[in-house]
Amino acid sequence: MSDFSYRPDSIRLPRPVDLAARPDLAAALDAVNRDLAATLPEAGPMRLMWTPSDDENLPDQYHAALPDGRWHGDTQDPDAACVAEAAQETVQAVLWQVWPVCLEHRTGVHADAGADERAVWWCRAGAGHELCEVGELAQTLPGKQRRALRRKERRREG
Repeated sequence: MSDFSYRPDSIRLPRPVDLAARPDLAAALDAVNRDLAATLPEAGPMRLMWTPSDDENLPDQYHAALPDGRWHGDTQDPDAACVAEAAQETVQAVLWQVWPVCLEHRTGVHADAGADERAVWWCRAGAGHELCEVGELAQTLPGKQRRALRRKERRREG
């Protein structure tokens, strides 16, 4: 007899988060997807998934998944900074791409909770600095790219 036992009823599959019931997570995911659309549009919009815990002493796991369902990493405390971090982990591990990037230092930035609990992208290069609030990466793009993005958004809206 094998030491490995397979029971189909023990498989915990990720499922979509009901964003209507969690407007805080819907706002966090919208912010991340704005940043992706501005800086890495080929990735497509992320979806937020959760895997329920089968142990009452362990929390559920939340994942940011690409449109095709691939994801990497998880978070147990789904606030805005954690959703951004989960999305960043997925992009880096699945697409093998550093995202997002501080254009001044040409290095990857990290999601963090700012002093006032806002979710921010933080650059650790040099003395470290806040790049922008999560959802506002388009504002950090050079003028030509920012204008092209605004034209693209206007065409899509109208």
